[in-house]
Amino acid sequence: MKQQPHILLITTDQQRYDALGFNGNSELETPNLDALAARGVNFDRAYVTCPVCIPARRTLLSGQHPVTHGLRGYRDGLAFDPPYTLPGLLGDAGYQTQLVGKLHLHPMGKCYGFDHMVLSESSNWRPTSPEQNRNDYVRWLRRHGVEDHPHAHGIDGNGRLVAPWGLEARYHHNNWLASEAAQFLCEDRDPTRPFFLHLSFFHPHPPLVPLPYYLDRYEKKDLSGPAMGDWAVGGTAPVGLQSASDIGPFDGEGIRRAKAAYYALINHIDDCVAHVLERWREYGNPRGKEPLLILFSSDHGEMLGDHHLFRKSLGYEASAKVPFFISGHNMDLDVKRSDALACWEDVLPTLADFAGVELPEPCDGRSLAPLCRGEVDENPRDQIFGMCEASMTNYFLVHGPYKYIWFTKTGDEQVFNVLEDPSELHDLSEDEVLLASLRDRMASEIAQAGGVEYDVTALRPCRNETPRIMSDRLR
Repeated sequence: MKQQPHILLITTDQQRYDALGFNGNSELETPNLDALAARGVNFDRAYVTCPVCIPARRTLLSGQHPVTHGLRGYRDGLAFDPPYTLPGLLGDAGYQTQLVGKLHLHPMGKCYGFDHMVLSESSNWRPTSPEQNRNDYVRWLRRHGVEDHPHAHGIDGNGRLVAPWGLEARYHHNNWLASEAAQFLCEDRDPTRPFFLHLSFFHPHPPLVPLPYYLDRYEKKDLSGPAMGDWAVGGTAPVGLQSASDIGPFDGEGIRRAKAAYYALINHIDDCVAHVLERWREYGNPRGKEPLLILFSSDHGEMLGDHHLFRKSLGYEASAKVPFFISGHNMDLDVKRSDALACWEDVLPTLADFAGVELPEPCDGRSLAPLCRGEVDENPRDQIFGMCEASMTNYFLVHGPYKYIWFTKTGDEQVFNVLEDPSELHDLSEDEVLLASLRDRMASEIAQAGGVEYDVTALRPCRNETPRIMSDRLR
């Protein structure tokens, strides 16, 4: 019987696709993740189908599309009970299953198939919160004599403000996660069983509080400005704009500083991943010869000032498209870049496939393992369909080179050729023939999904102008 590989699933929170050197970012230093991606399969067209935390994490755990698991936007405090879970399936197949970091599902503390969890939904401490009243990170800080609240800096957990980390480096949330992961791999795990470890980083999600020497590195760089489409929100940054506002216009210097801190946090995570893998291999250790499969991705992106937008929840590339690669050690993988459409629904069936586990019933995702083995996909995925119900509720689909976005409250429509125009600078919704074909596809998806009315007579192509859902909020 072929040896089951150890499986390391590494996820970050709010890391956009182009926030990785291997994906073309020459400003951001991620040499360790780049090296992993370079010897595996990098999926250049991977999306999350609801680009906010909880719905995406439900999808990761269950392989279910948001329409299936029932959460099309951010809502905390709702119990989740899928028919099966990724750690549950792997556990039944003999794996020791461990979570280190963020899960962000309800009820808090439910194991969902993990044998053990070192749980910290964020770097914040919220002891009176009914949804987030446990934080193993804070317990660890207290055991090490740190009585200060880790968010005494006052930086908003969803905002653009920046402050350097004020405590010793070893107390930073990223370092703690890496240390806990290494301890499991090298000291706490059962050496007679394969392991499944989900190392779930909270950053680069705000608060933007990187270690000072990483922040200094990017503050000194001449960073490029945000992408500004022909259709982007215009005007001058107003005085008194909330630091967590998802729509500008924003102050250019503030966005530059936020980008520097965002990159600093990712650079730090890159070094933390290197530390974990070095501890696993350790010179001369026989563990280094065992098969280890690594899947790296993020639960959604970050607009980071593009088009004077911030945070996530939108169908734009910066928000919905994520880094996604499969690599490892002592694994026979077909090294390549793939343009196959992939999504977070695929994580569960892919890892189950590598582990030799059959799904008890179908899920909405599909295994990417055959592509990683060099097999030809005879039935490639045709499109990705996603949504997020929020202040700017939007449904989107990706088909071929095109992205179609529909804002439900105003009927606004945008179309982009994301292969030729990855920054979505020019809206093509004035092309009536193209628009009609994409409308037909969206109508078919909505008919199957339900829950919202798609009335063609109420649709309003933006024709390269600012969507009304945005311009109306600025009045």
